[in-house]
Amino acid sequence: MNSLCEVFCVGNAVADVLARPVDQLAPSGTSQPLEDVLLGPGGNGINTAIALARLGVSVQVAAATGNDQFGQLLRDRIRAEGIDDANLVQLSGAKTSTSIVLIETSGERRFLHLRGVNAFFSGEHLDWAKVAGARIFHYASAFALPAFDGAHLEPSLKRARELGCLTSVNICWDVRGRWLRLIQPALAHTDFIFPNCDEGRQLTGESEPAAIAARLRALGVKTVIVKLGAAGCYVEFAADAFTIPGFAVHPVDTTGAGDCFAAGFLAAICRGQSLRDAARHANAAGALATLGLGGADSAPTISQLEDFLREHPAM
Repeated sequence: MNSLCEVFCVGNAVADVLARPVDQLAPSGTSQPLEDVLLGPGGNGINTAIALARLGVSVQVAAATGNDQFGQLLRDRIRAEGIDDANLVQLSGAKTSTSIVLIETSGERRFLHLRGVNAFFSGEHLDWAKVAGARIFHYASAFALPAFDGAHLEPSLKRARELGCLTSVNICWDVRGRWLRLIQPALAHTDFIFPNCDEGRQLTGESEPAAIAARLRALGVKTVIVKLGAAGCYVEFAADAFTIPGFAVHPVDTTGAGDCFAAGFLAAICRGQSLRDAARHANAAGALATLGLGGADSAPTISQLEDFLREHPAM
């Protein structure tokens, strides 16, 4: 494949086993019925890369798998989506990261997670010759890749900018509670950041979207996009700030919705659209992602996204 791409997407690769509905667990030694089970690709890096590819963006993904059946599953799915997998590295000594996702009737989830090789993937595994020429360098998994987040995130974003890329960072939940003190050095090299309100509160100590955005911009981020769930998103940059309302849908599974949101936003940026249009595309992509089971498997295509936006004109 052509080594040049529009988005070079770095993040975690996870095999997801999804089951629904699971509103509570049955007692030990008993069984409970399910309506659906799915084995598919997951992880913020893989979800975002597949969502970008379906939105017509040329993308490369940098992530790690183990030498096992789940790793082969992820490789096969990446290739099937037309994504360059040359930077999908295989690391020995650990299994492919795996999540068992228990989905409630509401679409909310609980995770049982094996970190596996994601514990070892770092900036040392990136092929910088493939980053050169990319429009955007996107780090999809802040706080989910321990070997990348500390020593490698700040210099990676700095190097990507030096190569002419815009940089973006998607925020994951930090189970270790380090938050701002871990990633603050990287913020000075970040053009776009995608926290939700809960993540923004942990990062900044602020509760309101505008206050979250102001704090992150003061730390060096150029444009802050605060995800508001069904309410849409709040966007702030040097010249303006605005809220773009979301779309009312009936979610089946919210797995990967934030990744598809980021993909919708970045795809619009690659097409030269305004930040307002990018935010609206992001809201639509995130909403559509909740209508099916799985993170990557439910990512919308560009035609589905465009049809949805035509059916839901901006007010």
